[in-house]
Amino acid sequence: MQLSPGGPLVVLLLALAACAPPRAAPLPPGPGVSVLTYNVNFERFDPATVEAIAAVDADVVFLQETTREWEIAIRARLARVYPTMEFRHHDPDGGQAVLARGAVATHDRRTSPVGSFPAWCVVVDTAVGPLQVLHVHLHPPLDERGLISGYFTTGGLRRAEMEDYLGCFSTPPDLIVGDFNEEEGDAVDLIAAQGLLDAAAAFPPPRRTWEWDHWSGQLVGRPDHVFHAAALVAASVAVREAGASDHRPLTVELRRR
Repeated sequence: MQLSPGGPLVVLLLALAACAPPRAAPLPPGPGVSVLTYNVNFERFDPATVEAIAAVDADVVFLQETTREWEIAIRARLARVYPTMEFRHHDPDGGQAVLARGAVATHDRRTSPVGSFPAWCVVVDTAVGPLQVLHVHLHPPLDERGLISGYFTTGGLRRAEMEDYLGCFSTPPDLIVGDFNEEEGDAVDLIAAQGLLDAAAAFPPPRRTWEWDHWSGQLVGRPDHVFHAAALVAASVAVREAGASDHRPLTVELRRR
């Protein structure tokens, strides 16, 4: 049977092409760097969380809510894996840590302008070159009425923190990582306006990284993020069901464009 150029076969092929998933752009050649961000939960010390960090085997690890107890356990288990380990304590729940295979230099340490957790600005040597990283744990979504209402009333506080923390470097950093305490909102919008990209958005649908048993039911969300500069591309994103924290380890592999 002869078909005209506009016949039913052509229409069918065009419809199938429209339904096909888009092809991922080829990854740039060269080395990559894997980055892990993980809120370990200062109240839930458990060796299973340390093992979750070890299992990921990332090149650079950013931890939130570390304590002295966490530091002792992590150093004992992972000192051979990460020659560089830096901890900054901020009792009770504002501690941070950076573990890396390469060198780490502290560029700045910023106090929260709204009285919550500090931010840590570092430069990390990696296989893709030195990276300027803003490591954050933003204001929790809590107000005087609790967690649920706080999610809707504290966005401006997180934005105020991010506006201050972005002053760490003279230009937007290569990475902003950590517990943002919001899946989307004022702080996330500010980062996007700086031209940084949410790595998880490249692999839809983004998976939840947090859950909490609340009197109203189980709350879930995606407050943990890795934002990267446009000069980098996310090659993979993984959220692992591991550890004893209310958060899950989020790992991103990045390459230079």
